Amino acid sequence: MSLLAAAMFAYRYILRATLALASSYGSAAATCAPSPVPIIIGNSTLSNNQVARGLQLSIGDPPQQFVFLPQWPLNNTFVYGTNGHCAVVAPACTTRRGGAYDMLASKSRSVTDKSSYPFDSAPFPPTSFVSDTLSLGKELSLSGFPLGIPLNDWGAEDYHPMNAVGLGDNSTLLTTLKSTGKIVSRAWSMFWGRNGALASAQLNGIFVLGGYDKAKTQGRPHSFPLADSTARCPTRMMITISDMILNFSNGTNASLFPRAASNAIQACIVPDYPVLMTLPLDPYFSRFEDLTNQSLQDRSLGLVYFANRYSSNSNVYTGDLTINFQPGFSVRIPNDQLVVPHRQINPNTGEITTNATGPDLVIISTQDVNKDDITQLGRQFLSAAYLMANLDANEFTLWEANPTETQQLVAVDESNADIASVCDANPPPPVTRPDGGGGSLSSGHIAGIAVAAVAFTAIVCAIVFVWRRRHRRRSAALGVRGPSTSNQGGLADKPSSPYGYNDGVPYQRSELPGLGEQVYKSHQAADKLPAPETGQRGESQPHELQG
Repeated sequence: MSLLAAAMFAYRYILRATLALASSYGSAAATCAPSPVPIIIGNSTLSNNQVARGLQLSIGDPPQQFVFLPQWPLNNTFVYGTNGHCAVVAPACTTRRGGAYDMLASKSRSVTDKSSYPFDSAPFPPTSFVSDTLSLGKELSLSGFPLGIPLNDWGAEDYHPMNAVGLGDNSTLLTTLKSTGKIVSRAWSMFWGRNGALASAQLNGIFVLGGYDKAKTQGRPHSFPLADSTARCPTRMMITISDMILNFSNGTNASLFPRAASNAIQACIVPDYPVLMTLPLDPYFSRFEDLTNQSLQDRSLGLVYFANRYSSNSNVYTGDLTINFQPGFSVRIPNDQLVVPHRQINPNTGEITTNATGPDLVIISTQDVNKDDITQLGRQFLSAAYLMANLDANEFTLWEANPTETQQLVAVDESNADIASVCDANPPPPVTRPDGGGGSLSSGHIAGIAVAAVAFTAIVCAIVFVWRRRHRRRSAALGVRGPSTSNQGGLADKPSSPYGYNDGVPYQRSELPGLGEQVYKSHQAADKLPAPETGQRGESQPHELQG
């Protein structure tokens, strides 16, 4: 093999290896996803200088601070305005709702295209729409996002009082984030945090879009299908309670359930509901009163709206509550999240005050006209459980919660599988491989490939130049004539390599798609052309996502 032929062979080999590396990188990139979007659940100072707890979001320019809670089957996001429509006086209303949006004060507000949002019917209030910048924490803002402004009060506002993020099947927020590549699936997850009386019983929660916070989970996950949209559960997250156990502080336990399998309870998880759960009076809540030797006839009209309330601080239950679910999942509600101080909003100032006597048991006993209502598990349930729902996979997942400030965000795909790696926040446009496959390369990889190819080409050219120069000198010293400049082809210095020439006749060159090898087609004597070495065009193989 001549020196030039060997050099060309080496060039093609390195080029194939380089492209294979690029192909491998493109395939590996398909296993990464945008980082999930975390939103803190905690106390935020509102426009009335008072504090409320919820998802910390801001709207407009300059940003106005709010707290929100999720809502179902609502699809849009709505924020209450400054124009009243509230059953209580203004200062208390602003705190109760998590802020009041002043659209005239926002320089980024604009008119909304009606095609940019779906229609939400009853039970939600009628709304007028504007577009404005919605900031989801410090890292991400959505400009021109459609926001509804309710035009009146609505009947469910005592139980769902706050500005609302719609997470229904056609959620504007989830659809916008996914369609713009901010999240990889329409998944969300929530840990309410801890909201007890003492500092040791308080912890911010987190709401994650596009995945979950693995640090706040423990044990194995338990996944369930979302119920049909015709179910009595507006969130479609239904689960069966098989037992409820009082864990007394003296170490003894007692079940609230009669010993019969038929007494299992179907429950609906409603993450913004203001209490731990609703519970039928007969027989479950009555048994709680019997076992704890206490009658709870009072009701709270504060933040844990309509929960059963102790009339004094005497004989208050001091133990925990364990809830068992089918199949084999359980959570334990600590006493500092089960029995909490009575908190209410001062109607004149909007300040949240605490009553030192008569704490709230965060359970609503249902009876009379509500005795057949489906049991609801509310936000205090998510102090002990971590919840994720994935609209694309049509399922939801529960873990036992791990109350910690540590954060470990994990994206999930449309099949609800974990995606191990995070893509660049601002990825470059995709680069199509020569074989037509997908994948993308960063600018650094592209530059590296280009530099390597140019450098190697220069080396090959230098080798050929030096070899030819030495070859001519040796030929001159030996008296050997080179090729005639007056041959029939009118060509000078026919190279010894068969590539590019055949008996002095030039070949037409074209690129072989996918490998960059040169194929030569002779105008004559084509049967004398050595067959070019071709490699196999690799097809990109799907990478299994690690769950």
